[in-house]
This record gives sequence, C-alpha cells and structure tokens, in this order.
Amino acid sequence: MLKLIVVLMLLVMNVPAPQQSPPAKPAVSPLARWEGNWTGEGKFFGQSAMQRLQWERVLDGKFTRLTVRVETASGQPMFEGHAYYRQVEGAQFEARWFDSQSHIYPIRAQLDGDALTAFWGEPSKEEGKSVYKLFDAGKQLEVVDAVRTKDGSWREFGRFVLKRPAI
Repeated sequence: MLKLIVVLMLLVMNVPAPQQSPPAKPAVSPLARWEGNWTGEGKFFGQSAMQRLQWERVLDGKFTRLTVRVETASGQPMFEGHAYYRQVEGAQFEARWFDSQSHIYPIRAQLDGDALTAFWGEPSKEEGKSVYKLFDAGKQLEVVDAVRTKDGSWREFGRFVLKRPAI
C-alpha cells in the first residue's frame, strides 16, 4: 500500500502545471487619439495661462486618466485636476473628477468624431462642460471650459490651444 501511495505521489508531482495564458491586452480605447502630453497657451478666468494635459491609459487599461495643470505665464500653479474616464457603451463615457479646489464631480461624456464633450458637476451644486476637440489632423487640441449660469446659459472660463511637444 505504501508503494502505491509513493507511486501516485510521484505521478502527481510530474504532472505539468496548467499553462496560464498571458493577460489579454486591453482593447484600443476610442480616446487613444487624445493620449499623450499636450501643452499650450490660452486664457483661464481672464488671465493668460499655460495648460498642460496628459491623457494616459491606467489601471490595466481599464481607465483613461486625464491630468490637467494650469499655470500662470510665469509658471505659478493656478489649478490642477484629474479625471478617470471609463467607456460605458459606444461613444458614451463616465468619469470622476478630482481637483486642487477640493471638488469631486461626476462626469458624463460623449465622443462625437474629433470632439469629446464632458458634462461635469451636479444640478444642485455646480455644472460645467469641457470640450476637447482635435484639429489639424490630430496635431492640435482645443480645450474650452464653461460653467452653467443660473439662467441656464454657458459662461466660458477657459480656452486653450495645445500641441504635443516636439520629440
């Protein structure tokens, strides 16, 4: 009986472990054309400013993170924020926004060709929209930020034209 147990143990020890396939690569995101670093000048609350954006796939490719930094012309920080976008269905996205002013907003976004329009905030608090529009064959990005006023109209507070840094 002991011989049988030893033989069975030897057989079990020689069975190769099941091969694990490598993790699947995440599908190409519809936001892939925005991915990378962008820098440009514009206006932020009426002041000349520099904006730096970074779009990147994170968390095993399940989210696209947007990092925004706005600085004065002399390089002093004015504003910083992060959003984590997730494709919901087709051209629809949802996200969460966090910024240096302690705001946390839900975002609903719609991709329409070369423009991603993100509606952020809550009706009972503050609502806004940010439009990220590619132009010049994807070499430039226009960013326009607006907040909804009490009468329902949009008041623009930021407008920038960005380019990818030369390599």
